[in-house]
Amino acid sequence: MWKVQFENIKTQVEVEQLIKAGRISKADEEVLAAWVRQISLHGPESIRADKKWADHDLEGDWLGYRSSSFSVRGRIIYRIEEKVVKIKIARITDVHDYRKGGKS
Repeated sequence: MWKVQFENIKTQVEVEQLIKAGRISKADEEVLAAWVRQISLHGPESIRADKKWADHDLEGDWLGYRSSSFSVRGRIIYRIEEKVVKIKIARITDVHDYRKGGKS
């Protein structure tokens, strides 16, 4: 089983603010929970193979990270740490914006 956690407290607070502001809907929350469940039980390979997530490597400032889609515009930006031990979510954004530190 894989462990999924936020990369840092700032990321967790950012996601909570998006939810509170209604920028991540209840439906989005359900899809995010499904992503966490799938990657926790079956690992990142299952996310890569499942086309619905449109998972891919990132470049530039996000080199070493991956992105999965949870909606038309929403993205989960994450990295795999310690090989097969844990997934760290660096950012969840409600817009298709990969700028580091960008306003979501």
